[in-house]
Amino acid sequence: MNIGTGQANPASHVKKALELYVVLMFWITVASWLIYMIHPTFDRRPLFNKYDQFRDLTNYAGKTEHLWHGATTMGHGFPIYNYPPPGAFVFQFFNHLIPTHPVKTYVFFFSAALVAFATVAWRAAGRTPETRSAAGAAIIVTLVMAEPTWFTVDRGNIEWVVWTLSATGLCFFLAGRNRLAATFIGVGSSIKPFSLLFLLLLIGRRKYKDALIGLAIATGVIAIAAVALGPNPWHTYQALKPGPAYYFTHYVENLRPADEARFEHSLLDGMKIAAVTVKTRGIHPNVAISKIDELCSRPEGWHLARILARVYPWIALVGILILAKVFYRRPVVNQVIAVATAVSLCPPVSGEYTLLQLYVPFGAFLTFLARDVATRRTNFPDRAMAAFSGVFALLFVPLTFLRIYAGTAKLILLLVLIYLAAKVPVPSGYFGDFSPEADS
Repeated sequence: MNIGTGQANPASHVKKALELYVVLMFWITVASWLIYMIHPTFDRRPLFNKYDQFRDLTNYAGKTEHLWHGATTMGHGFPIYNYPPPGAFVFQFFNHLIPTHPVKTYVFFFSAALVAFATVAWRAAGRTPETRSAAGAAIIVTLVMAEPTWFTVDRGNIEWVVWTLSATGLCFFLAGRNRLAATFIGVGSSIKPFSLLFLLLLIGRRKYKDALIGLAIATGVIAIAAVALGPNPWHTYQALKPGPAYYFTHYVENLRPADEARFEHSLLDGMKIAAVTVKTRGIHPNVAISKIDELCSRPEGWHLARILARVYPWIALVGILILAKVFYRRPVVNQVIAVATAVSLCPPVSGEYTLLQLYVPFGAFLTFLARDVATRRTNFPDRAMAAFSGVFALLFVPLTFLRIYAGTAKLILLLVLIYLAAKVPVPSGYFGDFSPEADS
């Protein structure tokens, strides 16, 4: 049933959808933690164990103390370094800006970024009086409770830096500032390369030059960082090779321990869990955990995981091509949701923190509801409002009561989100879908 024409108050339907989002976010988060407190097993905990807290950041303190011509140090020994060269300087910034307080430095800048994006979302979605309180509640509950945020902070992972840069690019893209969008996406992609998929949005607008500029910026930043780590890019490449090689062998071509696997939701992660489920003849959490620990501890690894890892690049490529074809002429919010979901799905290993990439798509959808639907600029089905709101909420809460299958549940939800974006147009006048340029 469409709202708008024939409906007395479309804003009330928007409020109900946002209230559904807030209720799901709050109560599922509370329930997940309560279940863990009642049954305190490692696989029900919504975060990693406390002893592992902030290790993604602090483990690199020693390696990043002196980075000038430090590629050999970065590429050998513990911890394994498997990022492109610019990532080393991100680690150095947080660990050594205030050497005695790296975690506080990290949390301060991450918090500032979150508040900045929440403010942008409020300025965009909070202008409609009828839905202001519901939009504010949705923004606040996301800011305070969203699992991807807490998971990222708990790990000390620099994924939020990539997200901040690419999210800034997405905001500029939504505002029609394509060159600035390309710049920020390019810089973000130099740290973790899968953000390059956001350049598909510019290609969809036929802004080929801007997309090439984004690619050139990513390449340029990597080259500059490689020279700094060098003394030259070739030496940096040779020195850093052991890290990605180790990562590919132990993370991509093998299973991860159950404590990590339950937070992973890429397509390849799902294929591996599906294979384990077949091997254990059904959904049996305890049996699956034992089997995963047995298989991943084998010195030679699990042969089926290696096979899946070697065919996966072709599966991912086909998926990206299908996505580009399906969403090429879709409304801009549909495109942003689809590509951000792909950025979270396509890496061979994708942890909970990659779901940060869905914050801006959710903000765009929230703005669409407030600026376009509530003000009767466009009609939108009630069921679609509820479906989008429900799926976003479930992606932003801990599902660890599902134990080893929590990551697989997130994978299914991401696929559902892409399906919704493919089937339900989200045409927004606020984001320019009805402008002459959009129709050209």
